[in-house]
Amino acid sequence: MSRSVDVLLIEDREEDAYLIARCLSKSGYALNMARVDTEEAMRSALGSRDWDIILSDYSLPCFDCRRALAVLRESGLDIPFIALSGTVNEETILDLVRAGARDYVMKDNLARLPSAVDRELREAEGRRERRKLEAQLAHAMKMEAIGRLAGGVAHDFNNLLTVITGFAELALLEDNPARPALEQIVQAAERAAGLTRQLLAFSRQQPMTPKTFDLNVLVRDMEKMLGRLIGEDIQVGARLSAAPLLVKADPGQIEQVILNLAVNSRDAMPAGGRLVISTARRRLEGPQARAHGISDADYCAVSVSDNGTGIAPDVLPHIFEPFYTTKPEGKGTGLGLSTVYGIVRQSGGAIQPYSEKDMGTTMTVFLPAVDEAAESVREAERIAQLRGTETVLIAEDDGDVLNLVSESLGAHGFQVLIASGGEAALEQIRRASRPIHVLITDVVMPGISGRTLAVKAAEVIPDLKVLFMSGYTEEVIQHHGISRANVAFLQKPFAPGDLVRKVRELLDGQREAAEVELD
Repeated sequence: MSRSVDVLLIEDREEDAYLIARCLSKSGYALNMARVDTEEAMRSALGSRDWDIILSDYSLPCFDCRRALAVLRESGLDIPFIALSGTVNEETILDLVRAGARDYVMKDNLARLPSAVDRELREAEGRRERRKLEAQLAHAMKMEAIGRLAGGVAHDFNNLLTVITGFAELALLEDNPARPALEQIVQAAERAAGLTRQLLAFSRQQPMTPKTFDLNVLVRDMEKMLGRLIGEDIQVGARLSAAPLLVKADPGQIEQVILNLAVNSRDAMPAGGRLVISTARRRLEGPQARAHGISDADYCAVSVSDNGTGIAPDVLPHIFEPFYTTKPEGKGTGLGLSTVYGIVRQSGGAIQPYSEKDMGTTMTVFLPAVDEAAESVREAERIAQLRGTETVLIAEDDGDVLNLVSESLGAHGFQVLIASGGEAALEQIRRASRPIHVLITDVVMPGISGRTLAVKAAEVIPDLKVLFMSGYTEEVIQHHGISRANVAFLQKPFAPGDLVRKVRELLDGQREAAEVELD
């Protein structure tokens, strides 16, 4: 089977060009060859298409091999270059190799040319693969750096957001004349928490935390932010379903899905255009559902549409493959759509691409519809009714968070003891004059960590229930010997209701405290 190869031949003699083409064709190459014999023509040819290899005569009337190598270097292109000549000495060949020529073939021995071309094509492919792997490594290192930055700031942000959200929600429990302002504060804090989740999700440090939310509300909240991100030359609009679209997924990750799709649309409209995000409820069943690998059910659909350059039919089947990108080198990693695909599938949904070349693209995400609005209301009422008289010891080095946790539990009748760190908590446990039923401890604290505190506390009170809390990332928490799957855990930022429910469930035995042992 012949192999197609694009050859740029720098040669002034037509008969020599014929012999070179015949030699390569007889060796199984299907040639797409262009012949040039001046510097200007070479520069024009380099910009006209992607060449697999350059073959150059050593000396031409108006051009030469050395100058051709200089032009290739100036272009920055990595194209194998083989010099050809009738007679030349060994020193000249060495000089050409030093200048960038990959090989030298004598015209009176063209039988060696096919093997030289074959070797250079293989080595060029190897260099491209190495560059691709190096780019992937550089991207991975960049992701790790972003992850370290995200993990470093997430703890402090989550502590602050816990305090802001918590005290605002406590104030909302009363008949407060500032209720509208307080509700705005809670909403703003929740969006800020979402931004932190997005940063952590981008760096792959944020575990999924599904919750029931209205897809329409999420899109509406993102609309203004997308307008600033996408640019003034692109008109951003939303067409939302009149009825609520309730889904159960991680809101931060669904935001990332919409953001990635919107950024792809922006890149497909370099001269400006229109981007529309629409939502609807759809029933998928039978062949339509099976084609997406999902079950027959009602789905909430969110579509991101643009009127950009579109996607070629031969490219469309590959767009969700990791590291597959049609963008120029250095402009794309090929991870955006594969990340989108992974999040959607993990959320129990599917994604459907539709595109026409030079007409635009529509990406439609289907997420399983749920009906839990009434349950959410009942849950809020249930939390308000939760009461307790048990004694809870709180160990937290952040004073504001300590006050919030103390007030939240005190408002529901719990007896609260506070400690500003692990050592102080241990001292209270050893000197306690009444039973302590629950220890709530931050995972990372100066001196004694939450894990060590839990172990030492269990030596004094064997049946003590322990609730861990932290604003750090999963990686940092695991580094301190805590696994969310095996202990009662509360991720900051959290609402006072979540705290009260968690403590009540722990006391009622709905979640057994795991045994934590020192290595």
